[in-house]
Amino acid sequence: MSTNFIHLANFLTCGGSESRMYCLDQLKQGRATTLETFWKKKELVKLLDENPDVKIFLDSGAHSLLNAQVGLIHTGDTVKTDKKDTIEFTREEFESRLSVNQKVSYAAKKSGAVQFFADWSFNKNKDVRKYLDEYIEFIHKYKNQLTGYVNLDIIYNAEESWENQKYMEENGLRPIPVFHYGEDFKWLRKYVDNYDYIGIGGVAGGITLQQFVVSLGNRAFEYIAKANPRIKVHGFAVTSYNLMRRYSWNSVDSTTWLKHAAYGNVIIPRYDLAKKRFNYGTVPFIISVSDISMIKSSKHPHYTIAFSPEVVERIEEYFELAGVDTEKLKVNLLERQKVNIYYYEQLLKDESIANFTEFKGDKSFF
Repeated sequence: MSTNFIHLANFLTCGGSESRMYCLDQLKQGRATTLETFWKKKELVKLLDENPDVKIFLDSGAHSLLNAQVGLIHTGDTVKTDKKDTIEFTREEFESRLSVNQKVSYAAKKSGAVQFFADWSFNKNKDVRKYLDEYIEFIHKYKNQLTGYVNLDIIYNAEESWENQKYMEENGLRPIPVFHYGEDFKWLRKYVDNYDYIGIGGVAGGITLQQFVVSLGNRAFEYIAKANPRIKVHGFAVTSYNLMRRYSWNSVDSTTWLKHAAYGNVIIPRYDLAKKRFNYGTVPFIISVSDISMIKSSKHPHYTIAFSPEVVERIEEYFELAGVDTEKLKVNLLERQKVNIYYYEQLLKDESIANFTEFKGDKSFF
């Protein structure tokens, strides 16, 4: 694995003020890096203004924007938008408009039908254009604090993603383009030919890791290795241990660190008895530490119930290394976040990861 950065997504904009201050301190100490999506949040603007030394990797928030502009129905009503003309399709008709690989991620049932904008155009929408112009303004203002920034990619519409790429370039920027699962590979070739840093997305779109590997990962990295192996690649929503090890990402990100903590879990490495050390060179444990999981009938029992006394001792040794209070883990989200932050920090440092042989094009992973 050649990953240089594991960005803990939305590190500065998730959780309460105590959590944000702790995460800010970790960034300042160089113990973590972040990809931030919610660039319009006042909390992030305030942090950047007050801490000019802090660096972030900036995402455009395209996923959230698409949900709003497409009219993804959460409450039975479409989101207010400039696009008034809608049309209703049956689920079968809707699916026929998508390619085989494009899952129905942005649709919801309404009286047995799916509501979607008829013309599939987003860039003509004045709300989208306003969003993009504000994004460009934000980048110019905080450019010195950005380690990278991403194009406003229109998911499922590579042509309009390209329009936005060129529009941002016309406005004096050089955003990272994003190739999505399900798109024609001509777009990957275009990006590889014209850019030195590209993004690959799609893992968070409801597909399995095996689908990603077979339909996109193997093919994409084989092509990049032949066409221009010096290109840097960012993996969106990629902190699956197996995916990180399989391909030569320069950087990856996901909210895994936060989601596990929110569900009462922490990530810890397995223990190597022979070497008497924690082993970051294999798939880690996800263990439950919440107060609820103390109940024996819990679907995910507390680690003190799930493991032998010897293993529990090792787990608590790890908690000590991570600098957390074992009792607070049961009820305190920040304590659980600390364990997961520590895991990714150590994962990047570990020699067994740094020296992992890069992808050679084999098909035997699964």
